[in-house]
Amino acid sequence: MEETKIWAVEGNDTSATQLDTVNQMETEVRLEDILAANSDMLEDGLQLVGRQASTAGGTLDLLGVDTDGRLVVYELKRGRLSRYAVAQVIDYASSLNAMDEETLYQHISDQSGNLDIQEIENFGEWYSDNWSDEGSEALMPPRMVLVGLGVDDTTERMVQYMKSSGMDISLVTFQGFRESDGKTLLTRNVKVGASDSPSRIRSSGKTSAPERRRLFDEHATELHVKELLDASRSMFLEQFRSQFRDARGNRMHFNRDKTSFLFIELEEADEKNGIQLGFHPVAVDLELEKFEQLDSKDIPIRKDPSRNKHTEKVDYEVKFSIYSLDEWDTHKDKLAELTKAVYEAYQKTQSV
Repeated sequence: MEETKIWAVEGNDTSATQLDTVNQMETEVRLEDILAANSDMLEDGLQLVGRQASTAGGTLDLLGVDTDGRLVVYELKRGRLSRYAVAQVIDYASSLNAMDEETLYQHISDQSGNLDIQEIENFGEWYSDNWSDEGSEALMPPRMVLVGLGVDDTTERMVQYMKSSGMDISLVTFQGFRESDGKTLLTRNVKVGASDSPSRIRSSGKTSAPERRRLFDEHATELHVKELLDASRSMFLEQFRSQFRDARGNRMHFNRDKTSFLFIELEEADEKNGIQLGFHPVAVDLELEKFEQLDSKDIPIRKDPSRNKHTEKVDYEVKFSIYSLDEWDTHKDKLAELTKAVYEAYQKTQSV
C-alpha cells in the first residue's frame, strides 16, 4: 500500500519532526461534518443536496450534483474502505436510479434541508434553473464515490475492475496527520477515477449549461457589454421571477415551466456592440395589445421571425437593442413594465 509521510519544519530551522498518522477520525460523523461543510474537498463546484438521506437500500451519507448536472452518491468511512462500502454505494445509487423522474425529484426535495444542507423546495425547478433542461437524462445515472481514510487492496481492485467495465465509480482517500498542538492535517489522494472537476463535456459531446453561461459572460466582457448584461439580467430575474437555464451561442434564455419566454442576446457589430432584450412569441401573445402599442420612435424595437412559437397567434419575437448604460437608464422602466406584465399574464393562465 502507498504511504505518505509528512515532516514539520519550523521557520528556518533544519530540524524536521515527522507527524503521526491518523488512521481513523474520532467518528465517521466528524469526517462527514468536515466534508459537508467543505464540499470542494470532495470536488470543485459540487453542490450538496442531501445528507443522511434515506433510500430503499438504506441511508446514504452525502448526495450532490456536480458541475455537469450529474447526481453523485458519496459513501464515507472514518477508517479504511472495505468491500462492504462498495456494496453500500451501489445499493444506494441503484435505489435512486430505479425511481422515475417525478419520484426522484420529490424524493430529493423531501430529503433536502437535513443537517445544514440547503433546503430545496422544488428540486425540478432548482435543477432546471442551474442546468440546461435535459431532465433525468443529464442527472442520471448517479455517479458513485467512496471516501475514507485509506482503502484495502481488495476494495481498490474491485473498484478498478468496475471502473474499467464502464461503471462510473470513484475512490478517494484522505490521510490524516496530527500536529503537536492537536491540529489535524488532511491530504487527499484520488485512487480511482475521480478528479477535482468533472469533465465539462459530457459523453454525449454536449457542453454543460454552467460552462455555456460562463463562456457567454466571457464573450460579453470581451465585447465590453458585461455591465449592460448584468443590469438587464437582474431586471429579467426580478420582474419575471425566473432563472436562466441556458446560454447557447450568443443567446441566454429565461424560462418558466420549460417554456422560454424571454432572452438576452449579445450584439456584435463593426460600429458598436450591445445587447438585445427579447420576448419570444409566447410572451408577446400574453400581452399582445401592449406590444402592438409600442412606438419604435420612443424605444428601439424590431420584430424578427421566430421558430420558437408556442402559440398560433404570433410568429415573431420582439427585440429591444441597447448599446450603453445611458440608453439602459432611459428605457429600463418601460422594459421592466413589459416584463412584469408578461409575468402577471402568465400567472393568470396558471390559476385558471
